[in-house]
Amino acid sequence: MAGYPLRASRLYVEDADAVYQQALSAGAISVTEMTSLLWGDRGGRVRDPLGNIWWIQTHVEQVDQEEMAKRVRDQESLDALRYTRESLDREMRSRGR
Repeated sequence: MAGYPLRASRLYVEDADAVYQQALSAGAISVTEMTSLLWGDRGGRVRDPLGNIWWIQTHVEQVDQEEMAKRVRDQESLDALRYTRESLDREMRSRGR
């Protein structure tokens, strides 16, 4: 969609997994599969038929500072963050941005 302005929106919903699947069923394309994030959110990105990107998230747990300090050193948590960044980068490169 060269030349189409990018619009990215973040939606916080009660059940991000269900909304993500509903978006896919309605014709959206997955940009980032549902991923658990170190700060206690779970989310994924989809691109709608008009090219807009939707970051669908839900807060699943309250993470205190001590636990957050552990998670920022945990390889699985770091891999999840890397995946979310790289999946969006791939999407943007595919648009020539």
